[in-house]
Amino acid sequence: MAEIEIVLPAIADEDGVIETEAGRFRIAGQSIPEKRVMADPALLRDLVKAARAAAARAHVPYSHFHVGAAVIMADDPEDRIVTGANIENASFGATVCGERNALHAAAALGFRKIRFLALSTADSLDGPLQERSPCGICRQVMREFIERDEAGGAALILVDTGDADFTADILDIDRLLPFGFRF
Repeated sequence: MAEIEIVLPAIADEDGVIETEAGRFRIAGQSIPEKRVMADPALLRDLVKAARAAAARAHVPYSHFHVGAAVIMADDPEDRIVTGANIENASFGATVCGERNALHAAAALGFRKIRFLALSTADSLDGPLQERSPCGICRQVMREFIERDEAGGAALILVDTGDADFTADILDIDRLLPFGFRF
């Protein structure tokens, strides 16, 4: 299948200001430039399917909330699909999410730049985006492996919908974690 251009529209919300007797307070606006990414839709579909298959392999005896992720790294010349699933532990701090397991596996192979990442929350596929979105720690880890592209490109993050009419919701890290930490 031929590649298509995916356009994530610009977002421009100006800062707001609240004037009070106690001082001025700024309400942070947001400015995200338009992003354009070329992608093969069949590859994106297959990536979402790989994430869904990974979710089926999750070890979730406590939450029973299956999450799978599949990633293709931009710096992998073979465009391998690397998967991960959430693995829970009785010591909850030792639990690792599917997205981080996939990214850590890709990093262990020597790759550092996300091209496409898909995730599937098998137990909430019919829910709204906020019930299928990555947790805060995973969002920050994703940001670590996304290189800013001054040309306006972006790594795509695909969130499985489970809907017969839509394969995935498409985001980039700026929409998913607009004020993420950078060292």
